[in-house]
Amino acid sequence: MDTIIERVIFLQGVELFSDIPSEQLGHLAGITQRFTAEAGETLFKEGDPSDSMFVLIDGKVQLFRNEVFRLEVTEPQALGVWGFFDEGSRLTTIRCPEESHFLKINRMDFFDLLEERVHISEGLLKYFVHRIRALIEQSDIVV
Repeated sequence: MDTIIERVIFLQGVELFSDIPSEQLGHLAGITQRFTAEAGETLFKEGDPSDSMFVLIDGKVQLFRNEVFRLEVTEPQALGVWGFFDEGSRLTTIRCPEESHFLKINRMDFFDLLEERVHISEGLLKYFVHRIRALIEQSDIVV
């Protein structure tokens, strides 16, 4: 996954980016950096500052909250999203039990890109509304 086109095709399959037009994903793909985490490596810890987001390409990650295992992820997915967008600290600890490959997106580069590309913002807004709607449906909260 070394070319921009390969990264765009990959990002189209990631839920967070699925509503962003391909042309705009090309700009996003241009700011990604390929990153490999070794087996046993901690990607980030709960409470750490959130200056980047990671998109799992392949491998396996385990998410912990309050030092309790919560979830294992093996499919392509954006990780570290919430703190990335609200400038908050990391909500989870993510460990890699095996070698895993990611696209890393730097927060400052991403927000510089958003200033110029409104269609990226529109696609992300759809994603977050969908996630909030799903959380509301699961919890039976009346809004």
